[in-house]
Amino acid sequence: MKNLGLIIVLFLCVLGLKAQNAVGLFENHADIGPVINKGSAIYDASSRRYTLTGSGNSMWFKNDEFHFVWKKLNGDFIISTQPTLMGSGGDAHKKAGIIVRTGLDTSSAMVCLTVHLDGLTAFQFRKKNGANTEEIKIPMMGADILQLERRGRSYFVSVAKLGQPFWSVEVPDIDFPEELLVGLFVCSHNPKVIEQATFINTRIFTALK
Repeated sequence: MKNLGLIIVLFLCVLGLKAQNAVGLFENHADIGPVINKGSAIYDASSRRYTLTGSGNSMWFKNDEFHFVWKKLNGDFIISTQPTLMGSGGDAHKKAGIIVRTGLDTSSAMVCLTVHLDGLTAFQFRKKNGANTEEIKIPMMGADILQLERRGRSYFVSVAKLGQPFWSVEVPDIDFPEELLVGLFVCSHNPKVIEQATFINTRIFTALK
């Protein structure tokens, strides 16, 4: 009976830790890569606003450094949000947006829909673990709304300025596992600096089962 009681207590402690790491819709958050400054993630239920802080050298080539809040999803999904980088200063390539990863390793395969401080809006992806990052530059500066859909092996990218039509493109043949980590991120593009981004109107849609 004592052993059973100990197991129950440990189980409740684990559940408590998981609940403490949950942020709004998302199950957990963490720094990815060997960042110097620890990031954070906060959800304000009254405004439904996510606030992420993070540093990180870059998200390019074979390695990523950033702060990530995520939820595990299986199969097809749609995630949309409105990100805002806080502050006018910092590196021109500091960025925030939506990211989907196969794992938490710095070189994990991933797809990423992002807006940079200088207005560059881009779809960046690493098809295999340890591969170099590729990029599709979107012909719209400073998109306000980001939406990323997974449909089988294809990813559908949609971005818009408020009050204007969406620009969309399909990126096919990305062979990822059924289960993925789906969420939001911020990267300062300067390992010594912590930057902040907010996200509103964040929604996740999955097929009913």
